[in-house]
Order: sequence, then C-alpha cells, then structure tokens
Amino acid sequence: GQGGGGGGGGGGSGDSPMPTQAAQDSGLAWMALEQALPPQALSALPTSALRWAALRQALRAGYAVLLLQPSVVLLSNPFEALYRDSDVEVASAGWDDPSSYGYNHVLDDPTMGFTRFCHGSRIVARDPAAVFAIPSDGAIRLASVLAARLATEARAAEPRRSERELLSEELWLPSSPTVARAGAVSRVMNYLCFTNAKVLWRTVNRIPALRSSHAPVLVSLAESAELLARMRAVIDRYHGKKLEALDKFPIGDSIPEFSAELCDSTKHLTVAAGAAESTEWLRKVTTSAWTWSGVKEVNFDADGTMRTPWGKGTWALVPDREQMISATFIGRQHLLLFSWTDSRAQFVSSRCDDADVVLGRPVSS
Repeated sequence: GQGGGGGGGGGGSGDSPMPTQAAQDSGLAWMALEQALPPQALSALPTSALRWAALRQALRAGYAVLLLQPSVVLLSNPFEALYRDSDVEVASAGWDDPSSYGYNHVLDDPTMGFTRFCHGSRIVARDPAAVFAIPSDGAIRLASVLAARLATEARAAEPRRSERELLSEELWLPSSPTVARAGAVSRVMNYLCFTNAKVLWRTVNRIPALRSSHAPVLVSLAESAELLARMRAVIDRYHGKKLEALDKFPIGDSIPEFSAELCDSTKHLTVAAGAAESTEWLRKVTTSAWTWSGVKEVNFDADGTMRTPWGKGTWALVPDREQMISATFIGRQHLLLFSWTDSRAQFVSSRCDDADVVLGRPVSS
C-alpha cells in the first residue's frame, strides 16, 4: 500500500503479532490486520471476501492500496502508471478500446418505425486481479459491500457468482428501487499497461510494433494448469529480454495465422479465380447467413460482396490457405478461417490491424 500512517508499517497495538519474516526482509511497509480481522473471521471468510475485508481495513487506516491476485506478474513500478483521480482504478477483462472502455451499442427494431434504434452501452467485465483504491468513502464502501456479498455468495447454493461479476455489478450497474450500489467512482486501467493474458498473447505478442518495443506494467494470468509456466515465460520475456519466450504457448484453438503477408490484399484471389479448387466449402460459406460475435447477420455473396449490419464490404480468397478468406468492411480488414467439425460450422476472424478475434456461426446454429 501507499499513503497515510507515515512511511513505515504497523497496525494495531503491541499485542498484534509481528509480520512474517518475508515481510520484514522485503523492506516494504507492512500492516498487521489480525486485530481488525480476528481468527474466527479469517477462517470463516472465503479468500475473495478476505481480500476485500483486508482492503477495507487498510483503507480505513489511511493507506492507498494496490490489490493484486497471486497470478499477477509485475514488470515495472505500477504506482507510476496510476492516476489517483477516482475511488478505484480497476483492470479490464477487455481486449481493445470498445470492450475495455465501453461503446454505444445500437439495437435495430424495424417494426418500431422512426423509433427503431435503441441505444445502450456495453462494456466487458472489470478484472479484480488488479485494483488500486484510495482511502475514500467510496472505496471503503465498495470494499465493505464486496466483502459482504462474497461471504454471502460462498454460503449460497451452486452456481455461485464470481468476484469478477460482483465487482462489475457494483461499479457499472446503477442503484434502483430494489438495490443500492456502493457508489464508488472508478477508472478503467489502460489494458495495454495493466494487461490480461488475452491481450498479451493475442495482441502485444502478435503485432510487430508492440512485440518489439512495448512492455506492460503488469500481466494478469488466468488460473490454469499452465499458470506457473506462463508466469515464468512472462518473466523471461520482459525481465530476461527473451523475445521468443511467449511463443511456445498457443493463443487459442483455430485462431487464424496472423501476418502482414497474409493481410496483403494485393495477393488475394477473387472468388471466381479460386472457386474451382474450393467449391464445396465455398458453397457452404456463400449459401449461409452468419453471425458476427453474436450479431445477425453477415452474408458472403458469391460475387465477392459482403453484407453486414454495419454496411457493405468485399471478400476474397487467401491463396495457399485452406478455408480462409479476407473480408473488408467499414474500412477494416479481417482474416476469416472457416471450419466444420461434427456438423458444427464456425469461423474465427482475426483483424489485420490489431489482431482482434471474433467468432462467427451460421444463423441457424
């Protein structure tokens, strides 16, 4: 933590237990919370609730706190990348500007005539792996509410709601006649600095300019069987300066190969030029209506035109790549890799300028 109480640690009276040897040896400020959190509370609270209860106590003592999960790898001093203008600054689970910071989402209902367009806001969940809180009333209320809700959730029947879901609700959804939110003012952290694994492997490690020169402040990794191996790879990449350290891990199933060469539209084939050798899969593409990230509907016409909810575009075949096309609409080019497995069809799109990945399926699936 940072902030109040002076530069040293210490919390509680002389009866409070001393910090662990690791805390003493680290040279960092420490604060003993056992007096505020008695042993019976420590054993009763789930880990997620305990994190927020501990945060609440540290905030009440006047400290600003950077709350990190154990799966976070620090790459530089995070306090230099914070703004300190909100109750809390929270990492995002998003992967680009719209998903991380929100965007205007428009639904179209033609039956409503001139009122057919309904505007709303969409944003991807906040990530509790990295949260910075200042000692304000709003941050203390948020910590108290989440500690209580997570403790209640631990006693609930399955399925239990996650820490990420509850945090996102408190920061995003408004109060209403049936619920009162914590009311904390939040800032979303820069997703290229406070980076999740999806952004790191899919974007930072794939776009040449970012791969060669950009270093995140920290990386939040998801719990998995590969967690420790991925943490070591992140350390090797940024602390050990090994450029290839991240390459041995897969980005995800069926994500199209991504390179400037594949995105070179001057090398793509018109539909007529390549149709003879790819007739069957191409017929399936052009005779189906598709979703794009769940949005209906996208059509790939046989003449190489493309119809989408966002406007018309064009598409062409990528040479020497089985079941891959290039699609361009609203000024953005994408590589789409189609697959048919157990009669289930889908495509995975990788956007050429930022490697953004989108899943599409036939409308009827």
